Amino acid sequence: MRVLVSLLCLAALLAQTGCATVPAAPQGPSRPAVAPTPLSAGEEVPYWWYSRFRLAWPDGEPAPWDPDLLLAHRVLRPILQGEGDQVDLWRFHRRARRDAAGRQFSFIYRATPATAQRIQARIDADPEVARLLRKGTLIAVHHDDPARPQRPGIGETSDPAWTPEMQRAWPSFIMGVSQHWLDLIHELDARKGLPRAADARYATINDDLEMLWRQQGGHALLHHLSAVFGYRELYVTSRGLLKL
Repeated sequence: MRVLVSLLCLAALLAQTGCATVPAAPQGPSRPAVAPTPLSAGEEVPYWWYSRFRLAWPDGEPAPWDPDLLLAHRVLRPILQGEGDQVDLWRFHRRARRDAAGRQFSFIYRATPATAQRIQARIDADPEVARLLRKGTLIAVHHDDPARPQRPGIGETSDPAWTPEMQRAWPSFIMGVSQHWLDLIHELDARKGLPRAADARYATINDDLEMLWRQQGGHALLHHLSAVFGYRELYVTSRGLLKL
């Protein structure tokens, strides 16, 4: 029970604040859609890439989380289905802080520069992305430059404060978590009676997903994570209020 309470505290803290380990996106306009161009045959080494979706967050309002679900399910899930065998590792990252990066949803993946270029072109050409940009829900989309790969190491997008062993092993864990989250969205989207309009539909799904996490996450996810590690105690560092 003590381990479970500690894990629940940790989860609640992350849910409130988001994580700050992902570098902030550069400021500026969204990159226009471009057709992929061939890269040299020597560029077959996988690197880590970030595609960051900067979302509107009006002053005085709570952070809007539901656009993440729409982007993940309608934009990125088809890409993963088409490019999955070319992507070694991937994950989602969600954050909301009143700082330069602000409300941001990130798709982080490990692939060759050629694959990254194809993925970025598909994101930029997606009609849902274009619609959200026109509406103002999405402020900009920023991608790492495929011509300038920077992160070949398996642990180079993990928290640098962790041990090297944890940095290298963590990406496979968080990919499973991200896949689970995406699968839950897909399951909830298949139900009858949801609004037809995309924004209202994913707002409803987000409410239901938060309830699912609140009611079942403690046992289905955190308890079983604790079980894998032998129900051992762990340190939890709190930087603010915890809501259980």
